[in-house]
Amino acid sequence: MTTNTNGRTTEKKSRNQNEQTRAGAGLSETSEADLRLLRLFNHYRHDWMNDIQMVMGYIQLKKVDKLSDLMEKIKEKVRVESCVSKLGIPSLIVYLLSFQAEVKELQLLIRLEEEIHLHKYRHAAAAEQWITSLLESFKREAVDSTEMQNTITLQFAKEQDGLCLAAKYEGAYEPKRIQAAEMELQSRLLDQNGIGLKTIYGDGRVTWTVHLA
Repeated sequence: MTTNTNGRTTEKKSRNQNEQTRAGAGLSETSEADLRLLRLFNHYRHDWMNDIQMVMGYIQLKKVDKLSDLMEKIKEKVRVESCVSKLGIPSLIVYLLSFQAEVKELQLLIRLEEEIHLHKYRHAAAAEQWITSLLESFKREAVDSTEMQNTITLQFAKEQDGLCLAAKYEGAYEPKRIQAAEMELQSRLLDQNGIGLKTIYGDGRVTWTVHLA
């Protein structure tokens, strides 16, 4: 009777290699998540250092009359960031807060007059996909038009019977390309959920608006 040790050895080596490959893939994914978190921390650290330097500058120059307006701007920024953190959809919160840390070509402004718990709305999942998809679409337009400042304002506003989400883009864009992106989002996300999209196109300006129940 003979024992096939070569077969067992080969099988063991193959199993070990597969385990190492899976471990390496997991390490790669974790590293990318860590890098994104570091970019987010660095962005906000740099942002806060700028604010502190401005405060110290006004104090050193004895321009205390300018401190009041500056502190109001800082308070408003903190308030909006707090509201974003309470939207209730972790993946969307991270995406919005890290957008400016990763995208330099397009300035994102968020307008939230009060706390909104987006996850409690019936079409919250579709809303998240719509927000991230539209920001990616306009980011592509901004990347191709770096000769000017490109800005997008994302506004969340409660209504009597639901929620209004409006995205207002100011900058250069290619009309056919952005209208194709609009139609793709409409057919892929909004039509399936019975959500209408209102659009306004102008010279260097685009507004997309949806209403959620």
